[in-house]
Amino acid sequence: MGEGLFGIILGDSITHIIPGKLLDNLAPLTSIALAFIGFMVGGELKISTFRKYGRQFFTILFAEGMLAMILVSSFVTLWTKNVALGILLGALSSATAPAATVDVLWEYRSRGPLTNTILAIVALDDGLALILYGFAFAFSKAIAGSETLSLQIMLYQPLLEIFGSVVIGIVLGFLADKSLQWVKSKEDKLVIIIGTVLLASGIAVVLQLSLILASMVLGFYLTNVNPHRNELNFEIMKAFVPPIYIIFFVFIGARLNLGLLPEMGIVGALYIVGRTAGKWIGAFGGAKISHSPNTVQKYLGLALFSQAGVAIGLALDIYQNFSHYGTAGTQIGSTVINVIAATTFVVQIIGPPFVKFAISSAGEIPAKTNLSEVKDGSERI
Repeated sequence: MGEGLFGIILGDSITHIIPGKLLDNLAPLTSIALAFIGFMVGGELKISTFRKYGRQFFTILFAEGMLAMILVSSFVTLWTKNVALGILLGALSSATAPAATVDVLWEYRSRGPLTNTILAIVALDDGLALILYGFAFAFSKAIAGSETLSLQIMLYQPLLEIFGSVVIGIVLGFLADKSLQWVKSKEDKLVIIIGTVLLASGIAVVLQLSLILASMVLGFYLTNVNPHRNELNFEIMKAFVPPIYIIFFVFIGARLNLGLLPEMGIVGALYIVGRTAGKWIGAFGGAKISHSPNTVQKYLGLALFSQAGVAIGLALDIYQNFSHYGTAGTQIGSTVINVIAATTFVVQIIGPPFVKFAISSAGEIPAKTNLSEVKDGSERI
């Protein structure tokens, strides 16, 4: 999270080197970063794993994701009396950061049922968050924009956005896969992949669909169609995206208004409490219902605290969209992005140590682990 701290220093909270107006003008760069985040998350979703553990994974996923949303939405709404704010923060609370969590698993070469389940859930969590966000966004936008709530607003529009985004991802995934099989050099492959991700996100933006979901489906398609050939393509992308992520988190830090932290301290605390309790209790209950191994039931919830990527990206999307709905909308957008940015710093500090504690307690860290070695052949989702 060093990039985020650097962003805070550069933002309006301290030096004003990157003012809020400049960040608004650089919004397309944020959208590009979100597209690549979605693409890389999609690349972690393996159908082969779902076939083996599908029922167990999805039972846990919906239990922990939905309970986190329900608790956060309820706590925030009861405290602020703002239904739109509560629902939006609730939807974002279901997301889990894959990168920080997976890094710990790879560092300690962990193996076993808990590790497999953690990898699946953190990859799927962001997909669930996108779906929940689609409904929450449409509902909250209707409230903030004083639109009349109807079945079309609450159900039809979110489903249309999800379906349209999925179609874009599949179609461009098919075209990209056919193109990549004729290309040999890594440089040309990189150009095709980058171009396809940008095209998918661009079409989604023009059609007012979800650029993150479209990019995620694109990555999902490529990683599951001819996986052995496309595995190399994702390795190529892993070497390309870090600078984009750095810029993204710098911008997120610059958005954080430290002056608002005292005012929203209780909202942030309620968010952390509701999200932590929801994921912990939901993971235990889902694992119990699906008859998962005891180690999964006892320790999975401890490994789901980290938050970044998609949650922050969706918070930015809320900020950019709700600024068009007057003072009330602007206040919702500012509160969401500040709560998510501030709580991310907290959970990113406690998240990785809890992951290590979970896999260690489950006995899934090999007795002899050479941390100086690069983990090759790690099982990916």
